[in-house]
Amino acid sequence: MFMSVRENTAARIPKYIAIRDAIAHEIESGQLTANTKLTSERVLSEQFVTTRVAVREALLALEMDGLIYRLDRRGWFVRAPRIIYRPQSTKSFNQYVTEQGGIPSTELISAELLPATQWDATHLNIAVGDEIYSIWRRRSINGRPVVVEHLRVNACLFPDFLTQSLEDSITILMAEHYQRQLTRAHINLYPTAFSEQQAKALHVNVGSMGLYICRTNCDQNGVITDVDQEYWLHDVLDLHFEASE
Repeated sequence: MFMSVRENTAARIPKYIAIRDAIAHEIESGQLTANTKLTSERVLSEQFVTTRVAVREALLALEMDGLIYRLDRRGWFVRAPRIIYRPQSTKSFNQYVTEQGGIPSTELISAELLPATQWDATHLNIAVGDEIYSIWRRRSINGRPVVVEHLRVNACLFPDFLTQSLEDSITILMAEHYQRQLTRAHINLYPTAFSEQQAKALHVNVGSMGLYICRTNCDQNGVITDVDQEYWLHDVLDLHFEASE
């Protein structure tokens, strides 16, 4: 499957580079297609006539480059094309994934009615102790879990919210059932490392790279409806922003 690689004995060139380049070529040329599982590290070390240490370094380099991804206890896979993501857009996850040829799915992890903490109160512009809905969901593209999200929703705006289908689009639910059209009020994003809870949900190792996106959503009247915290795998999104003067 892979091109033969002759190890370079020059001390200045790490052994894993040639392995990384050979696998990258197979991916970029289309010989290895999206979501294809790579052979085991043992088999790769035999194919490249090298150590498993060098193979592991090559795989980690490919992961850093966003060409492959690892599922805990399942192996390494070729990454699918990135999803173009515009944080300012009001389109739902299902909408923009489907428009780009992906198959979205959502799994409800938990949904509770809770008293607001100080953090909740500050971000939702409510009082400490006011009721909020705390909703955790895992979302997948083409069967691969890619993001865990934590929604904190102002409960007084959405009566009987927990009786609704929370595995469907929350954006559409709020618009069609509660007549609250969402806009983006504030967006915050930065690189992060996954905690145990997030890593377990996404089938990756604790401390794996991720992208944190936090959106504060308002309705058409400027009332804060919810805060959506999303923990994305690092290799899934191609972020697009529109600049204005």
